[in-house]
Amino acid sequence: MDAARATLAAWRAQAPVALEPELLLARLELTADRYRAAHVRALAAIRERACPPELAMEVVNCLRLFVAHDGLISWAAAYPHWREVASADRARVAGALSAIGAISPARAFADAALADAPNDAVCRVNRAMILTYVGEFDVACADLERAIDSPQNPAMAHWLLARLRPQSAQSNHVQRLRERNAAGDDALDKEYLYFALFKELDDLGDFAGAWQALDQGCRCVRTRLTYDRAQQERLFAALRARFPLEQPAAMFGGDAQIPIFIVGMHRSGTTLVENMLATHADVCAHGETQRLSAALRYAADHYCQALLDDVLVDRAATIDYRQVAEMFLAADRTSVGDTRYHTEKMPGNFQMIGFIRHALPQAKVIHLRRNAMDLCFANLRELFADGVSYSYALEDLAHFHSLYEDLMRHWHALYPGFVFDIDYEELVAEPAATSRRIFEFCGLEWSAAVIDPAQWAARSINTLSAVQSRQGVSTSSVGRWKPYANWLEPLRRALEARRCDVA
Repeated sequence: MDAARATLAAWRAQAPVALEPELLLARLELTADRYRAAHVRALAAIRERACPPELAMEVVNCLRLFVAHDGLISWAAAYPHWREVASADRARVAGALSAIGAISPARAFADAALADAPNDAVCRVNRAMILTYVGEFDVACADLERAIDSPQNPAMAHWLLARLRPQSAQSNHVQRLRERNAAGDDALDKEYLYFALFKELDDLGDFAGAWQALDQGCRCVRTRLTYDRAQQERLFAALRARFPLEQPAAMFGGDAQIPIFIVGMHRSGTTLVENMLATHADVCAHGETQRLSAALRYAADHYCQALLDDVLVDRAATIDYRQVAEMFLAADRTSVGDTRYHTEKMPGNFQMIGFIRHALPQAKVIHLRRNAMDLCFANLRELFADGVSYSYALEDLAHFHSLYEDLMRHWHALYPGFVFDIDYEELVAEPAATSRRIFEFCGLEWSAAVIDPAQWAARSINTLSAVQSRQGVSTSSVGRWKPYANWLEPLRRALEARRCDVA
């Protein structure tokens, strides 16, 4: 590191207005756990210095790293040299913009990249993903088929295509998936292909074949991703020990802005609740972001890749919660505008409820509960990003679910009435009555339109629920684990041993 810093110092002296050494120095600040210095340096450099085309993706990745969503939108709009950036990279910029809900510029980037490189599979797949988010499934299917027909034939295209619609005996891709899987040995490709094969065989009712594909896919993921049970136990125990804090919660900035945190485990119904809330004119729906974690990192002057780690928990007592509140409420003002309520549906924020209570006591926290077997199986069957390491082994799922339930009991005991529990099964069985209770808890006027999926059509749904959510409220996911009961018996026993509800 000393040699690296000396080299950078010489470089900066020779090129005092160059962008690249400043971004590299910001990365070094992160490795030294000086998050604030890295944040300030990187954003100032991006704001003040010219960016050559070969660094455009580095800037985009840097802005995403620091959760500077407004900065990303404005920088991408103003950057004058996009035509000199490779088409595949412009397609990746489109993906980055769509991931933060900036759909209009994302569409423009994706369309322009594809116009310049119509045979590039990356451009096709990235545009298809954006089209999936906004519900244009037919065009997305066409893009994915074009990508599959290309020499690149990306495995991710097969996975996305399998998700877009239910498969039937007359129309499916099972044979093609098996042939594609047999033709290559790339480990990441096999993850996508096995999970795609599971989805299609499950649609066809071939549960034995589907389970075999799912088991193989999970085995592939576990070769590169490890769930550390001991580390998770330490983290959750530290949260319970750290909260309550000695200092009382204070209201920062009054209640002019009211965040609505929608929390729970993944696949518990958080997207459905956000869709309902988003129908209200005074609600801005953000989807899943790390805005809260980013504000905590800055206040604690510590960087972690996960939403939370031991250091952030340890520094909870010394964090400036006014700063956390100010940074969180100032984030993404471009999209929030004058809207009073704004949702944040990162499911893992159930770990953050103590921080939320102290920084944003005016917030509303809605917790989605779901039958443990359905919830764990819904996690098992999804190919998540790397942050969900517990979801690829039955015992790991039971272990994490138990930690999650214990922590939620702690928050309820500590902050009575701050967290509003909603059962997924009740939400889908009685959507009108249940959604009315949610709106009353938030202080919002309810109308029958909130359960009409036609009201959700105009919004982007940037999660794995993008397809399912546009089908409206349905009880079809209740009991989805039962055809796999024999294979899931170890999960049921593990959950029962931890006193989880498996009825």
